[in-house]
Amino acid sequence: MQLMTTTPNPIIFTDLDGTLLDRETYTFEPALPALRILQEKGIPLILSSSKTRAEIELYRKRLENDHPFVSENGGQCSFPRAIFPFHFRMTGN
Repeated sequence: MQLMTTTPNPIIFTDLDGTLLDRETYTFEPALPALRILQEKGIPLILSSSKTRAEIELYRKRLENDHPFVSENGGQCSFPRAIFPFHFRMTGN
């Protein structure tokens, strides 16, 4: 029997305030070299924060980040439509 080995695909999760973003300037400029490496290697960067969806969307646009993200301390998980290879129907009140 042949054994199959797989290499796990990494995913990076990060907070924003004081982690990816400088605590005082709110810039991610010091992290740009690492962010470029992640982008070159195709490693998803999942933003996770207490910020609202609207606030995170601003940073996603600046970062050119189209990966899922977590807002409002986990109260909302947002996924781009193209992430799932199938169609699903949205339900709600």
